[in-house]
Amino acid sequence: MRAFITLVLVLLTTGLMAQGETDWKQSLKEELTQLDKTTDFTTWQQGAEKIGNLAAAHPEEWLLQYYTGWAYTQSSFKAPEGEADPSTEKAEPYVKKALHLQPDNTETLTLMAYWLSARINARNSRGMSLGPDSRSYSDKAIKADSANPRAYLMKALVVYHTPALFGGGKKKAAPIVEEAGQRFADFKPKDELEPHWGSDIFKELEKELEGEN
Repeated sequence: MRAFITLVLVLLTTGLMAQGETDWKQSLKEELTQLDKTTDFTTWQQGAEKIGNLAAAHPEEWLLQYYTGWAYTQSSFKAPEGEADPSTEKAEPYVKKALHLQPDNTETLTLMAYWLSARINARNSRGMSLGPDSRSYSDKAIKADSANPRAYLMKALVVYHTPALFGGGKKKAAPIVEEAGQRFADFKPKDELEPHWGSDIFKELEKELEGEN
């Protein structure tokens, strides 16, 4: 009888855990779907906050940390004057925790590179100190998975915005942009929650490069 009760408790606990995972995944999908439809800064901030609440409820789920940090980072590029820096500050603990949970994951390494770029975008004077770090993380992300288009995109962005005197500029960035484009063309996410952002940023960078010809 005791063994039967123990088995029932184990099955019940396993079922509840599975249900909890299904619930947060579904909630995350819904929030990401909403964010895909808008460029509004306030909506992005609200979405990031909601995903952050999920992350607080499931602190060891790296995807929730990742997407909270990503959403706040993304929102910083859509921010009105004076709001970009606070958005990157909100992103920081989530970006760093995602990397802590998944230190060798190409996506968490890419996100760190992106967040550092956002910090530079919020205050250009940070470029000299944070630019090399952003490039280093993008290189690590490429090494972790050379098929990841976002890793190449981050490297292309930091090289493009680095002065030619310091090893950057258009000519240095062009072949990396081309590699990113090839990988975006080949990339197919395994499921709805696998990171798949970046193609719109790539297209903007590509147009910018073409406009300088």
